[in-house]
Amino acid sequence: MALPLFWAAPVAAQKTDIVVLINGDRITCEVKQLNRGRLEVKTDDAGTLQIEWTKIASVTAKLFFDVGTADGRRYVGSLAPGANGKVAILAPTGDTVVELSVFEIVSLAQIQSSFFRRLDGAVNLGASYTQSSGVFQISFNGKVEYRRPSFVAFSSVSAGLTEQENEPSTSRYAVQAGFQKFRPNRWVVAPFGLFESNPDLGFDSRSTGAINIGRYLLQSNGGWLLLGAGAGAGRENPVDGDDVTNIDALIALNASRFTYDYPKISLDFATLVFPSLNDLGRVRINMNLAYSRELIRDFNLTMTAYNSYDNRPPTAGASKNDVGFSLALGWTF
Repeated sequence: MALPLFWAAPVAAQKTDIVVLINGDRITCEVKQLNRGRLEVKTDDAGTLQIEWTKIASVTAKLFFDVGTADGRRYVGSLAPGANGKVAILAPTGDTVVELSVFEIVSLAQIQSSFFRRLDGAVNLGASYTQSSGVFQISFNGKVEYRRPSFVAFSSVSAGLTEQENEPSTSRYAVQAGFQKFRPNRWVVAPFGLFESNPDLGFDSRSTGAINIGRYLLQSNGGWLLLGAGAGAGRENPVDGDDVTNIDALIALNASRFTYDYPKISLDFATLVFPSLNDLGRVRINMNLAYSRELIRDFNLTMTAYNSYDNRPPTAGASKNDVGFSLALGWTF
């Protein structure tokens, strides 16, 4: 169904919204957003609350929201209780556009919202030291997303440093930044840039610009699965030798699974596969896995793992595979 567009004068962000829970509790608040199975609301007395979406009986909110469903439909309107426990999406005239169950709705984004309120992210830092071998390792992982009704802008960084007595230090990093534009029927268009360094795999630096066209095969309040394909191009600076140009096809797989009863748990997996088009037979793969378990509110224990693979490293004698694991303390915002 096409996305209805409504235009109205901005409404002051007042805490006059009403959320009623299945157990009968009634919360007067300002509804902010629904993301990853949690409804974020702001109250005068208890500050910002995160409420599990499936435990909500009804929502009344005066501001306009971009509403996304599990089957890819999108609507814009204010929120009100509907018949049989459903959520009604209302036009400016007060007419009901559609009624949806809480199980159909997977995202809400407030149209009138500040830049900082739309930022979501996490940072994780870990370190280890082994006295017998004199090995010191430090790892850092971070990500941030900026959400709007029709798109998400994102960036992420993964870095590691290893120092060992009587050996040269080694380091690696991968920085990705991009943009995901939502299209009808759960399709997305996602251009991005990827910047990497990993001397163990035979290159000092590599930059890639790519575009990925994908579709959410699964999208619910407990997880999602996104599969896409596209193409990319970039430059690579080997440890030994001249710079080379890479022209690649692209296959991308992203998946996430999460729960929000205490302790909150999330499992995220991302894979990028680059079959070369100008060096036929060469294949590069970047895989990342993150498992996070809540310790106290907004702080968690996170295990991350990565696997970088290149069946034809640009420098002779370089490793084809680099695998790493880290255990870190993290903060989400």
